[in-house]
Amino acid sequence: MKYLIFFVFISSLLSGVSVAQTILDVSPKVCVVSEQHDFCDLNLQFKWQQLAVKDVCLYQQNMQIRCWQQQGSGQFSYKARVQVETIYSLINPHTGDSLASVLVEVQSAHTKKQYRLRSPWSFF
Repeated sequence: MKYLIFFVFISSLLSGVSVAQTILDVSPKVCVVSEQHDFCDLNLQFKWQQLAVKDVCLYQQNMQIRCWQQQGSGQFSYKARVQVETIYSLINPHTGDSLASVLVEVQSAHTKKQYRLRSPWSFF
């Protein structure tokens, strides 16, 4: 009886797990901005793969960058000037469905000064 309950529990957990049909990867994933500039120039390398062969387009936010017709995988180099976190997505051009997304983060190289909320001589 214990094993039957354990099997039902594991089966219910696995039923909610889905295998990703499309994988999108970008390198580098982080942009570090310096004190002199509020942006960085990156040479992004995209790699993607999907189980089914179909049309896909790569988007930066809402702007189309490149499309592939009847492909199961692909690679793409893209020069980007990044100021804020940017989402890149593979989208089915016929349905508008997002197949996979990846985020390029922005981090600052300079640290902000932290100010004390109270005076050091305060008793409270």
